[in-house]
Amino acid sequence: MDALEIIRQLQQDSALRAQMRAVLLGEELLSLPELVQENSRQIAALIAKMDQVEEQIAALTSKMERVEEQIAALTSKMDQVERRLGRVEDRLGSLDGKFTEETYRRTFASRVRRVEGGLRIDSVLSSRDFDAILDSAVDSGLISEDEADRLALSDTVALGHMAKTGEQVAVVGEIASTVHIDDVLRALERAEIAARATGRRAVPVVMGQKAEVIRDALHPGVWLVENHDVKELLGDLG
Repeated sequence: MDALEIIRQLQQDSALRAQMRAVLLGEELLSLPELVQENSRQIAALIAKMDQVEEQIAALTSKMERVEEQIAALTSKMDQVERRLGRVEDRLGSLDGKFTEETYRRTFASRVRRVEGGLRIDSVLSSRDFDAILDSAVDSGLISEDEADRLALSDTVALGHMAKTGEQVAVVGEIASTVHIDDVLRALERAEIAARATGRRAVPVVMGQKAEVIRDALHPGVWLVENHDVKELLGDLG
């Protein structure tokens, strides 16, 4: 049988063609179209799943953006609340300072009784009396105008005497809710001016509900009145 006869029979006999194809191609090649179709179906399914994933990611991204917007809005509100609280704290601090100053000024005489073993207040100077002393001291050249202005900023200035010796003294009080070293230095400076303005030894006193930053302060002659506890600043206050 020649080649032409074989070709003619293959063209006429489909079964024979199938047998010939199986012989020539083998099972793996014959199953290739089905594999391709199966792979195509799997790829299509994967693409569909990827589309779903992309949609989910897009939805999640949208939700995250809304969450970020909500967080930004909440942060803005929190900032506003913090600013308001800060203003409230400032006002409360101011009120506390004024209350402390008024309380200590009103009870000044009783709080300094144990200073130097017995300080007696004869008078807490009113604004009018204090201004008169300052004007006289400036006119007499005892203090300068600038020094008078600084002394006028004192929280309390009083005249008194020492119970044991009768010595006439001036008392310069600096009052704060919390006493710091700056209060001590101001009291020292203003007491020195007060001594020249009044012609008396001046006793600097710092007063407050508590004291900070002066634990190691060493300023003999400066007295700390912490509530009703009286100490001279000799260092290591504890």
